[in-house]
Amino acid sequence: MFFKKGTKLVFFACIVIIGVMLAGCSSGKDNSPHITTEASQQLNQQSGLNQASNEQSNLDEQAEKSEWTFTDTSGKQITLDVPIERAVVINRNTAEAISLLGAGERIIATGDNTIKNNAYLGLEGLPDVGETGQVNLEVILSLKPQVVFAYTNRPDEKLEEKLEPAGIKVIRMNNYLPDQVDEEWTLLGKLFGQEERAVQFLEWKHGIEQISTERIQSIDENEKKSVLALSAGFLNSNGGYRIFPSQSLDGTPGVGEGYATILAGGKDAADLQWNPAEASTTIMVDEEYVLQRNPDVITLHGTWLGGYEATDTGPINEAFANILSISSLSKLEAGENRDVYFFHTNFIGSDKRYIGVLQLAKWLYPERFVDVDPDVYAREYFEEWLGVPYQGIWYHSFKENQ
Repeated sequence: MFFKKGTKLVFFACIVIIGVMLAGCSSGKDNSPHITTEASQQLNQQSGLNQASNEQSNLDEQAEKSEWTFTDTSGKQITLDVPIERAVVINRNTAEAISLLGAGERIIATGDNTIKNNAYLGLEGLPDVGETGQVNLEVILSLKPQVVFAYTNRPDEKLEEKLEPAGIKVIRMNNYLPDQVDEEWTLLGKLFGQEERAVQFLEWKHGIEQISTERIQSIDENEKKSVLALSAGFLNSNGGYRIFPSQSLDGTPGVGEGYATILAGGKDAADLQWNPAEASTTIMVDEEYVLQRNPDVITLHGTWLGGYEATDTGPINEAFANILSISSLSKLEAGENRDVYFFHTNFIGSDKRYIGVLQLAKWLYPERFVDVDPDVYAREYFEEWLGVPYQGIWYHSFKENQ
């Protein structure tokens, strides 16, 4: 078939227009990216992985919270979900242990003068439920904690009677008696999911304790110095004597301040035994008893002198001068020789005993501890374990400052 020249031009123009229209129709189709079979398989695999990951995450979350049954220091069996998330702590030693373990943010209220005596823990903004003898149960119930930590001997069992019907568990531990503290630290590590931290701290603590143990073990019994551990507050107020016994009725270690004498290589000048069921940690004796015992060394203990905020030993020296003037302390051999040493309770009768024991051992037997500086370990405790500046006055020698 033959076309004229003009007809050919029209024909080619029509072809071009049709091509453009077809291209337009093609561009109007779904322009989402086409997925090849291989890419589709990869996406399906990724989707499966994401689903598996979410399922595993849910399993991990369930695993993080698990029911656990244990026995506290009082011998009571308790079952609860761990790790603990909300705790009221009516025991300042336990409050410090929880903080050191890195779980301080889970403490929702304190008591037992924690804010006053352990101000460095940073718990001052929390509700205070009162002292161990006057606990505000209404405040505790309103806070809805998972658990309440208390001493084994205080407050009394009314605490359980009021709180446990509301689903609040009461865990009793002391965290200051030498024969209990390691197990209590281990228990706290489990309760708060900080087992590794607890192990590391106990290793550090045991290393310090080993220094004292190794250097005093060769001291002959006849060469050991007799020590009487006294309440500084009671002596300062009326010249009376309250003693911290080194033994309990059942023969186990007694009150921390008293048993520190044994740990430091001394021998208890008193023959008293402490009843752990009693709230008081001291036994009152008369002046004649003390004069008959006539110890080589006297240690004075309390929380009202020294401490974290103290910067001056003046108040401690003033209290000692008053004690000498109103009591018979100067009639004792220890008083005459000024073999008298003050310890803040936290550093020898409580949770930091191992540091105070090292200092007492150095004062009792200086020739055996010439190269040991207990302040080094005190600084490590505050700065490396608690993460706060090291400061305060925790022990004081009247012999070195006479």
